[in-house]
Amino acid sequence: MEQSVGERLRTGAARRLEAFRLRVSRADAIAELSLLGILSGVLAAAVIILFRWVVEILQRTFLHGHLYDYEHLAPEWRLLLAVAGGLVLGLLWRAVPEGMRRVGVPHLLVRLDYHQGRLPWGNALMQFVGGTLALVAGHSVGREGPSIHLGAAASNIPAQWLRLPNNSLRVVAACGAAAGIAATFNTPLAGVAFAMEVLMMESTVAAFAPVILATISATTLTRLAFGDDLAFTVPPLDLGSMAEMPLILLMGIALGGAAALFIRALLLFNGWGRRLPLWLRPVVAGTLTGLIALWVPAVMGIGYDTVNQALLGEVTLGLLAAMVVMKLLATAAAVGLGVPGGLIGPSLVIGAMGGGLFAVVAQGFGFIPEASVGFHVMLGMGAMMAGVLQAPLAALLAILELTGNPNILFPGMLAVIAATLTCGALHGRESAFLALLRSMGVDYRNDRIARALRQVGVAGVMSRSYAQLPARPDRARVERELADAPGWILVRPEDAPAQLLPAVDLVRALREAPEREAFDLLELPAERLTATPVDIQASLQEAQEEMHRHGAEALYVVRTTVPGIPRVYGVLTRAEIERGYRY
Repeated sequence: MEQSVGERLRTGAARRLEAFRLRVSRADAIAELSLLGILSGVLAAAVIILFRWVVEILQRTFLHGHLYDYEHLAPEWRLLLAVAGGLVLGLLWRAVPEGMRRVGVPHLLVRLDYHQGRLPWGNALMQFVGGTLALVAGHSVGREGPSIHLGAAASNIPAQWLRLPNNSLRVVAACGAAAGIAATFNTPLAGVAFAMEVLMMESTVAAFAPVILATISATTLTRLAFGDDLAFTVPPLDLGSMAEMPLILLMGIALGGAAALFIRALLLFNGWGRRLPLWLRPVVAGTLTGLIALWVPAVMGIGYDTVNQALLGEVTLGLLAAMVVMKLLATAAAVGLGVPGGLIGPSLVIGAMGGGLFAVVAQGFGFIPEASVGFHVMLGMGAMMAGVLQAPLAALLAILELTGNPNILFPGMLAVIAATLTCGALHGRESAFLALLRSMGVDYRNDRIARALRQVGVAGVMSRSYAQLPARPDRARVERELADAPGWILVRPEDAPAQLLPAVDLVRALREAPEREAFDLLELPAERLTATPVDIQASLQEAQEEMHRHGAEALYVVRTTVPGIPRVYGVLTRAEIERGYRY
């Protein structure tokens, strides 16, 4: 029967999608991955714009029209809001299945490393709801943590529905995460650096290109929605003189120590919280935040308004010191006890207050002019972020884009490197996210070889020069299959493991026995490789793991298009995996 127009269109679309899947699994699929990067940025931005609108509408409702301004609430209302928010979060977390409670950047890292980059939609839903509750209730967390998770999920889940290969799922998740950073802070370059330094831990063109395009598309949409204003109001500040460089070095070292202290406190609260009932953990975090806010109300919420005041030199020495200590304590408690918010935003606030404190003290002794205090506030932001994330480039680009001040780059390089090295020496050269994972018993490994193998799909390197034969074919069948000059013969007997034979051995047997009418391919003198199936969506890392798990020497690549009938697309040996491996 002749196909209808609709059927022809569906068939054509299915073929083009299948061809795209095969192309995107290759190591050099930069164009295809770049297209996915653009789409990832658009999807991530749409979700993050919705998230931000919901948070801001609810905050204005609770704060009588004032966004992020918890200082104007009565003290008892600050305490009540934080505790009530923690209680609602605790009850929500208790009501959902355990697997859906894992959110944020640590969850994203685990899914990238242990689950082929597949992000569940249920966890993303809990991140949206939980992150909204935490931010509206004034917990000391940032909105970038939820945005990173939501951005990654917004791009990754549709890619799963399209059954794209697993190597591309990791890339689109990283694109969405970078878009989340870019859309939250209006910092596309910092989003790229974060994805490369913290998530992907690599710097290949195939990884960079789609991530850059994702941040461009996401930033374009969020600027259309919220404008292109900088996050902080910064006067025209510059380094007073080169004589301040030693002081900047000392400030970087001090904030690197503060970053190490923050990570230690984070792990302490996390370990202590695991001994508490699940529902009680966010309540304890909310209670601590609310009690601190009775004395230092600026601790609640994101805290960017206080940073703006510090940049303008309008924050007293006492408030600077109190914010460094209390914001660090409240954030470590919130994140450590499982409140579903981010720690990058609070680390910027702590660093800003620390830089301001250092500058005010130095100015009191006459070491720097009063006009340099705001400049050191900016440097402190980058130093603390670099120490906490162990990502100096992302931190440097973040403060450049957040403040729009290019004068920050030269001294900022010294500050972020000093903080990164100091925190690394005191606590170990891993980010706060990896430290949290290790404290929870997750052995996170992201070595160079594994990264390279994850970048390529089996469909990109498999050999399609093969023929399938039964274990005991007749001569006519053998001759017919060998007519196309395949490189391999795949034999899948029902009562024995699959075997992969070089076709040349069968050709030799055919010539040596011209009168023979049937062959037993399981007994034929030939080189045989024990083969096991691998899904066409798998990466080379998964292929290697399948070989090791089954003790196989080769793989045949399959996809089940009809229930119970897997279709073979190609074969894969260790030699193909080695050829596909790249640094």
